[in-house]
This record gives sequence, C-alpha cells and structure tokens, in this order.
Amino acid sequence: MTFLGVAILALLAGLITVVVNAGRHRESLDARNVRRVFQYAVLYALVVVSAIGATELLGRLLGAEAPAWQDDSYALAQALTFVLVGVPLAALLAWWTWRSHRASPAETSSPLFTAYLTIAALTGLVVAAAGLQVAVFEAIDHAEFDAQATARFVVWAAVWLGHWIVARRSLDVAAATPHLLLGSLVGLVLAATGLIQLLGTSLDLLLRPGAVVPPLTGLARGAGLLTAGGLVWIRYWVLSASRLPRQVLWLAYVLLIGVAGGLIMAIAAVSMLLWTILVWIVGDRLDQTFAQHFDSTAMQTATAVIGVVIWWYHRAAVGQSAAEHREIRRTYDYLVGGIALIAAASGVGTIIVALIEAATPGLDIGMPTINTLLAALTLLVVGTPVWWFHWRRLKAAVGADPAAEVAALSRRIYLVLLFGVAGVAAVVALLVAAYAFFRDLVDAQLGTATLRAMRYGLGVLVASAAVSAYHGAVFRQDRQIDVPDRPSRPRSVVLIGAHDPDLVRRIRQATDSPAELWVRTDAAAEQWDEESVLAALDGYSGKDLLVIADETGLRVLEVDRRR
Repeated sequence: MTFLGVAILALLAGLITVVVNAGRHRESLDARNVRRVFQYAVLYALVVVSAIGATELLGRLLGAEAPAWQDDSYALAQALTFVLVGVPLAALLAWWTWRSHRASPAETSSPLFTAYLTIAALTGLVVAAAGLQVAVFEAIDHAEFDAQATARFVVWAAVWLGHWIVARRSLDVAAATPHLLLGSLVGLVLAATGLIQLLGTSLDLLLRPGAVVPPLTGLARGAGLLTAGGLVWIRYWVLSASRLPRQVLWLAYVLLIGVAGGLIMAIAAVSMLLWTILVWIVGDRLDQTFAQHFDSTAMQTATAVIGVVIWWYHRAAVGQSAAEHREIRRTYDYLVGGIALIAAASGVGTIIVALIEAATPGLDIGMPTINTLLAALTLLVVGTPVWWFHWRRLKAAVGADPAAEVAALSRRIYLVLLFGVAGVAAVVALLVAAYAFFRDLVDAQLGTATLRAMRYGLGVLVASAAVSAYHGAVFRQDRQIDVPDRPSRPRSVVLIGAHDPDLVRRIRQATDSPAELWVRTDAAAEQWDEESVLAALDGYSGKDLLVIADETGLRVLEVDRRR
C-alpha cells in the first residue's frame, strides 16, 4: 500500500503542476480542468488498485506462497476487493473518458490527459521492469520460478501496454516527447546498471576467482537488470525517442543525461581506479591485503567502460545536429569542459587539504595525508586534460570569430553558472571555516588544530577563488571585444513546401535558429529559393515563424508555439 500512496501523490503532484501552468492563461483554468483533475486522478488510482489486486491473484494461481508475516485471508480478501470492485469501476470510468474524447477533441489535447497517460504508462513500466528483473534473478541465481515476480511483470506490463497504445494513438509528437524521454531514461539507467554489474562481476571472477561468493549472485542481478532495462531502452529510445525532432527537450536529454551523465560516471570511476592503484604503489595501504585493497577495482573498471560508452553513444547521437547548429556544438563543449573543470578544481582544493594536514598533524577521522594528496593528483590528472581540450577548442573558435562566439548564449550561461556555483561554494566554505575558527576562539583554543579543522573549507575557498579569478579574466576580455548588434533572428522556423533538407541546414547555419520542414504533398508545393527565404526571415527577431511556399510565392506567418 505504500507504493499506492506514493503513486497517487506523484499523479496529483503532476496534475496540479499542469493546472498551475495552465492557470497562467486565465482562459485555460475553468471547471473542465477541475473536473479533469479528479477524473484522471480517480482513474489512475483505480488502475493501480486493480493492478495490485490482479497481481496478488495471478501470483496465487501461479503458485506463489504468502509471506509468513502476512495474514493470508486478509491478503486474499483485499485482492478480491481490488479486482471485483476496482476493475469494473476502472473500466466504467475509462469507457466514459473514451466517450467524452470522441465527443470533444479538446479532451484528447488536454495537458491533464497527457499527464495521466505519461504517469500511468511510466508507473506500469517501472513496476513491470522491477518484476522482470526479480524473475530473471531468481531463475539464474536460485534456479527457481518466482511466481509473484512473474505475476507482477505480466499484470503491470499489461497496464503499460494499454496506456502505451492509447498514447501512441492520441498524443502528437510534442505531447509524447516527455513520455518517450522519461521511458528512455528508465531503460538507460536499468540497462547501464545491469551492464556494470555483469561486467564488474565477470572481471572480479576473472581476477579474484576465490573471493567472490556466491559467484552467480552478481551475474544474476546484472542479467535481470540488463534484460529489463534493455527491453525498455530499445522500445523507448531505439524505436521511438531517437527518431524525435531535435528540439530543445530532446537535446537537453541527450546532452544532460547521456553526454554529461556518461562523462561524470567515467571521470568518477577512472579517478577512483587511478587513486586505488597509486595508493597501493606509493600510498598508505592501511594494512590491507591485495584482495582487500582492490576489492572494488572490477566495478570501478566496469563503471568507467560503461560511462565512456554512454558518453560516446550520445555524443554521436547529437553529432549531426551539432554539425548543423553551432550553438549545440558550443553547448556540448561548455558542458563537457565544465564537468572536467569541476573535477580539476576539486583536485586543487584537495591539494590544499593535504598540505594543511601535512603541516598540522593530528588525529581525526579521514584518510592518511599521503592518500589525500594522491586523490588530489588523480583528480587533476583526469580532469585537467579533458577541460583543456575542450576549452582550447572554444578559444580557437573565439579567435576565428570573436563577435559571434562572445555573444553566444551558451558562453554567457557557462560563465554565469561558473561564477554562481563558485560563489555559492565559497560562501558555504567560508561559513564552515569561520565556524571552526570562532568555536576555538570562544574556547580559547586557537592553534594548529584550528587550522586543521578549517582545512576543507579553506580548500573549497582556494579552488573557488582560482576558478573565479581565471574566468573573471576571460569575462573581462570578452567585454573588450566589440560585439555588433545581433542580426534579427527568429526563435524558430517551420517551412511548409517542397522537400529540401539542404535548405533546412542552411537556415540553421545562417540564423542559428531551430528549423524544420513539413513537406506538402499537394500540387501547390513550390520549389524553394534560398535567398528569398533568408530575406523573408529578416526582421522577425524572437518570433516563431511559419513559412509557406505555394503558387502565390512566400508567405510568412507569425505563430506562438509556446501556447
């Protein structure tokens, strides 16, 4: 029942958010939306209740035994109630919803209906994937058939499939995008975790054959996660989301989740792996044996490999868009460079911590000083080359076209975010260091122990100051560059006419605006004249444009895609 409560709260939170957003336009907040909130909330609750009851009954039919702590008669009565009462009510409400959608197309296009389909489908997806993972794990690890996990998979997969079919038939591309990307994220996380578990356990069995007991547990857990996550990822990403238009939400997912997520995984795992090796060679082993010291090496290696694969795959996925859209290429470089810079700055701060520890010996909880210094060097060795590679490429772009690069939105956001993050980190670190200082001042115990207690705060302060100082100089240099008034550029362009993908690429390069082409299939479609189209786009700064080519010539219409 805890899951039921959490699921209902999640649905209500999502629906309330949609209502609040819709309320920004006063005409969108009316009695129909209030009715829809309760309609879809009740429908979701009934679907969840019915699925819980059906899972319990199907599990019993397949041979599942009730846990020792559970009252068998109570569980059976609850399951029968959920099925015999919940299923008819859910079917009746679903039928009434279907009738209302047929009578009024506005019901189908409602954001609340989109939110319901998204949350209900993802709920079924996650629970079904969890059931499949457990069933595969039990089959491999214990050679047993888990009836309850199988029932959970079957029932919740049916819940997912029903909502998936309705979503595919009812939602347009824009409305379906959040659902497809969230499902892709679920599949990616599960599949990546399973791959790491499989690869790490396999390496562990290869390098330490007698240390992994029981040997099949890790493999079984990884196989279950990979099976569930792989199926989800293929269905959602490979067959659906990867083919979506390269709009803002799609690019945000690929860059933030795929590129940044994979890179962070790889940098963290490589840093830990390198640090483990350096500690064994020149650091303090803390009397650990070889097997104990390298206990996590296999998983670190697997995490690094899978992180690199995730980063490489999503970098390739965004590659074509980056080649056509300069701002995407800049965003990628600033994103990757910023992540690597944080790792390198952490290394600088950790060096300060190690130096203070060496100058103020004392007893406290933490790693030996030599190991701290090795951690700092590891972060610098891993983070600095990655940051410098991308930052050098950005500097070369500034040298080639200073005005365009300095005025780029991604560069300004990058500098502002760096100053903001460094400022927040510096304030927090200053408070921590000041507290340690004044605590010893009040107790009349100022000394080297005070400096040692302040070491982490001082390390963050130095690292933040170094980052701010360097990028402050960059910011001052940018301000010295004479940036002409930016040419008027539309916010987005939709072309309606003859098929001409080269024109779309040229518009993206010339205006640095998102552009797409809708092909007309009637006889009125005329061939495009590139110069005429570019001239027609001038003077529409910040506008969403619809450009139509027919026998009368070019027509440019202003629209509002945000509404």
